Amino acid sequence: MREASRILAVNIPVGQHITTKIGGITFDADAIWTTVLACLIVLGMGLYLRRRATSGVPGRVQLFWELIVGWVGDQVEQSLGPKYRHVVPLAVTIFMLVLVANWIELLPGLFHNDDYLPSPTADVNLTYALAVLVFVLTNAASIRSRGLGGYLRYLGRKPRIMIPLNILEEIAKPLTLALRLFGNMFSGGIMIALLISFPLKFAIASLIFTPAWKLFDMFIGVIQAFIFALLTILYYQFAVQEGGH
Repeated sequence: MREASRILAVNIPVGQHITTKIGGITFDADAIWTTVLACLIVLGMGLYLRRRATSGVPGRVQLFWELIVGWVGDQVEQSLGPKYRHVVPLAVTIFMLVLVANWIELLPGLFHNDDYLPSPTADVNLTYALAVLVFVLTNAASIRSRGLGGYLRYLGRKPRIMIPLNILEEIAKPLTLALRLFGNMFSGGIMIALLISFPLKFAIASLIFTPAWKLFDMFIGVIQAFIFALLTILYYQFAVQEGGH
């Protein structure tokens, strides 16, 4: 048992990355190209839909997109009202990108000669980048809604002693958004890597549990993409609701 644990620990690739240096800065090359792959898949689906979209009986791809856009549109209208329909493309894009990025780890791939392709959302750099994007867009919306003076007054609202906590709250929103997605996808990657790395004598158990866990991980991927998109809408709502009143 101790030997098996040692073998498993050695073979798990989660947390390791294929890196490259550019200008003295180290980049996780595998996370970059899997992110690009996810972007190309989403873009390809959008272009395919634009060519095949019909007002008649929709195909499977069109039906899937219509369900996503319809759900996001309902969430935006309930939270923000019809005035903010322009938020729908942002939330749909974030949902689809996070979903595809989450599901990439379920596809066969190569990673240090192992049959494992890590999800880019299991790299905290991507989740931080998405969170920073949401942070910038929501705070820009808040400034447009309140004006710069109103935005500063909102951060400095009474009681004055709470001003540092108000600023900390704004910073904590994207941080928790990023770490929630990263933690869930990273742990899912660990489980898949564990199952794939089983020694030969555990091969039968691996064949049984790996597909089952991958199906469960697909479900988790949908939930995490849903939460990320929903929180983006809610943060946008928090950013503009005071200005509306």
